[in-house]
Amino acid sequence: MTGLKSLVICMGLLILAGVALVGYGVSRRPPSGAPPPVAQLPGQPAYFAAELPIPRGGRLEQVAATGDRLVLHFSGGEGDRILLLDTHTGQLAGSVTLVPETH
Repeated sequence: MTGLKSLVICMGLLILAGVALVGYGVSRRPPSGAPPPVAQLPGQPAYFAAELPIPRGGRLEQVAATGDRLVLHFSGGEGDRILLLDTHTGQLAGSVTLVPETH
């Protein structure tokens, strides 16, 4: 009977320890609406501001991130244009103007 009591006490302590670890894990998690932390390289600025040339009357249609580039797709009266932005410096890395095909 003493062995059974010891076993029940040990299992109860293990359950309490498990519940405490789960509670600790849940409390350490960031809130679900918060963005994931962003790794910042030493010496790299965390913020930049950039002015980008967009087509007159242009409208931002789509944004995508690929590697270290941010791809912005604009449409407007002067046709479609794709701008590539360097995410480290905020500088314009490239531009593609989409023109109709001529035969």
